[in-house]
Amino acid sequence: MKRVAWTIGAALLVSAWWTPAQAASAGWAVRICRSENEASAIKIDVSDGKTSKLLVNWQSDNEQTNFKVPAPLNRAASLSVTADSEPADGKVVMCIMWKGKPAKTMHFKDLLEATAKQSDSDPSCPCK
Repeated sequence: MKRVAWTIGAALLVSAWWTPAQAASAGWAVRICRSENEASAIKIDVSDGKTSKLLVNWQSDNEQTNFKVPAPLNRAASLSVTADSEPADGKVVMCIMWKGKPAKTMHFKDLLEATAKQSDSDPSCPCK
């Protein structure tokens, strides 16, 4: 009985210690710069050139702004991100992140595709 209680306690300790920022630092992620956005919705797709996946249909009332790219795409050498905003004239700013650091900033209205490599760095990303 004590072992079961310890296991549950350890799981709670690990989940309390593992933050979303740390989870995103494990590979690719896309971060929406909420303070820079005018769009009410953004559809974000990710691809490694072979496999494509819908990452999120983000709505402006969604408080989450950091989206970890799922396996197997999260370790790709490069990641292509296609983002489409609603309304079409709503300004969007978001960043493609590699291991918690900005690799590429995306500024657009309506639709944009951008590709980032693991070796890329973009300190101009305004997402915090």
